[in-house]
Amino acid sequence: MKALCNMYEKPSALNKVYLMRRLFNLKMTEESSVTDHINEFNIITTQLSSVDINFDD
Repeated sequence: MKALCNMYEKPSALNKVYLMRRLFNLKMTEESSVTDHINEFNIITTQLSSVDINFDD
């Protein structure tokens, strides 16, 4: 698992910018559920944490 993380979750500048854009442009559509939206938010924040970008509570 560690090898896959090293291959696909590299903390490159391009990857960080991509993840931050995904977070900033995250919008909930009318037909989606709140659970799906929160799940997507949690996935993005976890991916950001894995590339050393952390947010204060």
